[in-house]
Amino acid sequence: MKGFKLFFKWLGIILAVTLITSGFILYPLLRGATGYTAKMLCSGVFVEGLSQQQVELRELTAFPFNKVVSRVDIETKSVKSAIFGLVSQKAVFEDEIGATLYPDGYKSIEGRIALPRPNNDTLLWPQGSMLTDTLPQGVDVEGLSRFVDEQFIATSRAVVIVKDGQLILEKYAEGISEFTPLLGWSMTKTITAALTGILVKDGKLDIEKSALLEKWKDDERRDITLNNLLQMSSGLEWNEDYSKTSLTDVSKMLYVESDMFDFASSPKLASSPDAVWQYSSGTTNIISGILHSCFDDYQSYYQFPQKALFNKLGMMHSYIETDATGTFVGSSYGYCSARDWARLGMLYLYDGNWFGEQILPEWWVEYSTTPAISSNGKYGVQIWLNASQIHMPHMPADVYFLNGYRGQRVAIIPSKNMVVACLNSSPHGVDYNFYLSEMMKFISE
Repeated sequence: MKGFKLFFKWLGIILAVTLITSGFILYPLLRGATGYTAKMLCSGVFVEGLSQQQVELRELTAFPFNKVVSRVDIETKSVKSAIFGLVSQKAVFEDEIGATLYPDGYKSIEGRIALPRPNNDTLLWPQGSMLTDTLPQGVDVEGLSRFVDEQFIATSRAVVIVKDGQLILEKYAEGISEFTPLLGWSMTKTITAALTGILVKDGKLDIEKSALLEKWKDDERRDITLNNLLQMSSGLEWNEDYSKTSLTDVSKMLYVESDMFDFASSPKLASSPDAVWQYSSGTTNIISGILHSCFDDYQSYYQFPQKALFNKLGMMHSYIETDATGTFVGSSYGYCSARDWARLGMLYLYDGNWFGEQILPEWWVEYSTTPAISSNGKYGVQIWLNASQIHMPHMPADVYFLNGYRGQRVAIIPSKNMVVACLNSSPHGVDYNFYLSEMMKFISE
């Protein structure tokens, strides 16, 4: 009898320890799942204008997201997502601002006021929305259109093709138009880089400056320069794996942390700056926090992307959403129409000059497209390169591109004077080596 009591005592202890251990492991995962779901649904419904069902079918069919139960409140423009009745998170949409995830509960962000967006409907492309009937020479538009139609699959959202400055073809999925802001995921990093370039041009930032953050000044991180951050060569510890079985650095930052800048800037060095190239969304959100420090008041910082970039390029359907502290999620949360993503590509194609106004430093695009040390020719300044033709062996080496999760891409093709913007929701990505190289068969000049 005594042996049975001892057995059940130890069994109870083992079960208790197992439950506690499981709780420690599962709780962060459940927080990440509910955070991702609430944020994706809130932005999908209220920014992109899709239905809850459309967002769930496109973005939330994989485990554990398919186990999350969400309530979309049209009146309050909010989404609350819960899993197993144990963990929940909430995201809230504000007009002209976008959606914000509040991991630690809702708290109003003062000064987050968008600038008015000028109406550009009567202006010609690319400054405005009006398209001309003329087409550049050397383009088989009918053949190109057939090819795009054939390749436009269930996960395709939008395609915009620009040749010699003219928009020669565009195609959209049902429920999406030329004015629909679409999530670019990591294509947002190039927006952040462009904003950095503008501040460099204005003399407010220096790419060779080190000792960037107060909390870095007393340790080895003081040697990290802005250039190291821009080229993803800071040496900071970071795990960018989008795992569904563990909450890695990138998932924790995006779906559990309220202050993404503070979280991303906290890791120690794993290697010396410039010694190792490592892709990191955390690095871009450090840059976003550094941009924040260039402004004396929050409203000036918040309005900066719109004032200095979007309005100048005619990107009237573009947003960058913020974290719960009001800092732009410069790594991931850029929502721009497909036309607006193409406009950003055109700015780079034109060496940062927009119809006579030098928006970026004259040297910025060349600097941006110079391979980072240790990147093996595949990455520049918050932008991907085909210099070594690792990414797209059948495309020219001069191609460079914005690249985002689930198949987002804006390809800049200088040798063809082209920009191709593609927005997708493919869980497995898209074979852009095939897609773009086949597309080039319809372009003779």
